[in-house]
Amino acid sequence: MNITKSVVSERDRALIGGEYNKYHAQSTRRIHTIRKRLGATTPRGKKYAQRSPVTAQDVAKNAQWVQLLLASAERAWADAMHMKSSQSPENTQRPMQGSTKRQIVSRFRRAITYATNLIDAVQDQSTTGATSQDILEAKAYLSLLNGGFDFERNRWASCIQNYSFVRLVYTALANQAETDLYQDLLEGTIDPSIRYAAYQEKLPRTKAISDIAIEHFPSSETDARQQIADADVTAFETTAEKAAAQAEGAGDLPTNIEWRGRTVKLEDASISQALATAKLNEDALAEKVASFKDGKTSAKDLAAAYDDIINARQDAADATKTAIDELVAEGVDQGDPRIQGLQVTRTAVNYGVVEWRVGRNRVLCGDQDGLTFEPTKSRQTQKPRKDGKERLVKHEPTGRKLARLRERVALYDSILQNLDAVKQLPGVMADTTFVEELNGKRAYFRALKCLAVARSHAINAHIGNALALFARSQELAQHAKASASNASAALGLDVTQPQLKTLQAHLASLALQYRALADLKNTTATFEKDAGGNPYQAPLLERLQLNQYDDNVDLKNIVNYPPKMQPIPMQPLFFDLAWEYIQYPGKGPETGSAAPVPGQQSTQQVKTEEAPKKRGWFGFGR
Repeated sequence: MNITKSVVSERDRALIGGEYNKYHAQSTRRIHTIRKRLGATTPRGKKYAQRSPVTAQDVAKNAQWVQLLLASAERAWADAMHMKSSQSPENTQRPMQGSTKRQIVSRFRRAITYATNLIDAVQDQSTTGATSQDILEAKAYLSLLNGGFDFERNRWASCIQNYSFVRLVYTALANQAETDLYQDLLEGTIDPSIRYAAYQEKLPRTKAISDIAIEHFPSSETDARQQIADADVTAFETTAEKAAAQAEGAGDLPTNIEWRGRTVKLEDASISQALATAKLNEDALAEKVASFKDGKTSAKDLAAAYDDIINARQDAADATKTAIDELVAEGVDQGDPRIQGLQVTRTAVNYGVVEWRVGRNRVLCGDQDGLTFEPTKSRQTQKPRKDGKERLVKHEPTGRKLARLRERVALYDSILQNLDAVKQLPGVMADTTFVEELNGKRAYFRALKCLAVARSHAINAHIGNALALFARSQELAQHAKASASNASAALGLDVTQPQLKTLQAHLASLALQYRALADLKNTTATFEKDAGGNPYQAPLLERLQLNQYDDNVDLKNIVNYPPKMQPIPMQPLFFDLAWEYIQYPGKGPETGSAAPVPGQQSTQQVKTEEAPKKRGWFGFGR
């Protein structure tokens, strides 16, 4: 039934810019389309007709009833989110009115009603043929709406329970799926909502979200708990249990960490366990990279493999910060060797987090860090045309190209923010050599960002702006520096010398190309100006056939004076000469007779001359 996939795909199609009103209109059109297919439209002449709930028998006859319920729920949800975003205090600079809050809650209740009807319709598996995963997704969708409803009502305990159910379901399904469909929902909506609700409930901020979800899983959902456990055996294992199991599988835990030539001993077991887990995930990532180079893995799947490493590294960073806070709370001086060692560890593990985040964004940017910009292949339908002609391949529209470039610019901004965050780590600013390396890498990614922005101006035919940005990008690329060490198989923060040379050569060619285009444009504009520097305009006599109204006629530009010799369109002289020799049917000699010789008149010609000549229209003729 593709419940979650339908919801996510429809939201992604309309919510690229966060326009909930656009999504509301899209859902309305989709509802009308589905109702026409099902034959369930409103009778003509009635503005409103009471509709009965969808039953399992309806779903058994046609699965489109499920999509109708999803579209109806999404329309109500989009209406609520549109009112919330448009009437928020950040936009209106005043508190939200009580009537608006009641409207938002009413829309959420309407969406929950449709989602509840969906569960009732698919619950009977023998009738509808629904699978266990379909029922789990339907329950998760209802809990997702209930969590948003509780969020608006400030019922934080119930909000955590609903979102915890959704998180465990989507986490279990994500381990089985080959796409990052569920992962996007977890990172974009569910995890931030759980963290905020936990903050309102005054839960420890150091507690992992997965542990909060397991602890607050609804006790009434025993059947769903068993289905989740069947889908993922480790779904209800806490972070400590998973770390212990992974540490046993990893063998010896790391005992020290190295940073910029300095080796520090690891005394905290939690830090060692997190780093051991990160090492295992890095080995798994290496296999993904090999599969990606062979074309067996997509770029999104490869980027998703980075998340496990980032999470493990982040756990190590959190454990380091917790250890430092505990020592500071005990009154240990900042100059103590234990705190100094933990500060070095903190810098090393946080740099690892930044490095893998940057690597993930580089994978999402595309081939060669987004240096090239190839048009996407259109999905050409396989159905032949009725007239038998071959279907033309549709080119990528300009709006889609600009949207892809905006996504790349957002990724480059994230990379630059992560590089700036590295400079805030303890001991980094004192290391001038390391700061120079960071500035060189930052110049490399700034050059790529300017390249993406320049391409957007080039698409809009703003040649001057594009040339300025290409030149700026070329200047930044000259200041970029390659890493002294070779880059690993997986992308990180290292920039190799071949990558830097390829970027510089590509930018040099683009700058030269658009410099020529700008020069050509300026030359063309110069030719189109008169002697006074004003834009050239043809005389009025030459513009009479254009059928244009000129409310301010320039009386000094009626004709060209003094006249200049110039070609004019005219009838070729050959046509006038040929008129005298063309023999028309019925007026010339018989077929096979010789053509008359110029200067001699035949008897038939004399008779023809004596006959009265026929005139053309209005008495004119030859």
